[in-house]
Amino acid sequence: MNETFQVVYKFLKWISKFSGLTYHEVNIIIYFIVIPAVFMFLISKILKRKTLFIGYLILVFLITIFIQDFEQFSTKLFNKSVDFLNWFELIGLNYIQASVVICVIVPILILLFLFFLNKKKWVNKN
Repeated sequence: MNETFQVVYKFLKWISKFSGLTYHEVNIIIYFIVIPAVFMFLISKILKRKTLFIGYLILVFLITIFIQDFEQFSTKLFNKSVDFLNWFELIGLNYIQASVVICVIVPILILLFLFFLNKKKWVNKN
């Protein structure tokens, strides 16, 4: 798990350096905006409801308008995320293990499931 954590951490740090954003900003954008956007896009395809994805994008846009200092906001939200992941010590997972399970494994499983539903729907349609 440590290796997976390090790969993801270094990738996010690289994006941070490349984009000029802080690590916390990149983390929040990826985990709270981009990954849920992909999920919403796939769900909207499954349900044939384009408005679901468009609504998500509008919601994200409206929320970002009201955030005065995205860097400060990201740092606070990142710290709350760390607190959440540390809570998993109650069931025997340290921060790194919880990060990999919650932030890597679970999203991949959700993504695979949504791809499966999309493919199944596409196969049934043809």
